Amino acid sequence: MAFPTPLLDARLAREKEQNEFDRLQLLESAVEWLRANAETYGIAHGYIFGSVTEPGRFTQTSDVDVAVDTWETGNICGLMGYLSLHLNRDVDVIPLDQCHFADKIRHLGMPWSVNDSPDSLQKSTDSGD
Repeated sequence: MAFPTPLLDARLAREKEQNEFDRLQLLESAVEWLRANAETYGIAHGYIFGSVTEPGRFTQTSDVDVAVDTWETGNICGLMGYLSLHLNRDVDVIPLDQCHFADKIRHLGMPWSVNDSPDSLQKSTDSGD
């Protein structure tokens, strides 16, 4: 027999709202950092994918997933470490040339580039990408 749980429902709704706020802040911070710093690590473009790009899936324990095309020349470990420190969150960096689902990431992920304009993130989040 089901019973009403208004306090639990309210708490879960607040948590969901906070997670969405945190997701958007984290996504913006990650893209800004990547635009400003990725080239230092030999990486000029890539994709952010996973729960941080999908409304409703992000939680307080979610990591940030970044895919890059330039594994051979880029310092992925440096990029992963410093981005993780900046975001205060685990970051996974995937080299697309070694990933069996690279086409899916390219199709569903949010592209970023050191040459992007600052308002391109707003355009991609507004369009629901």
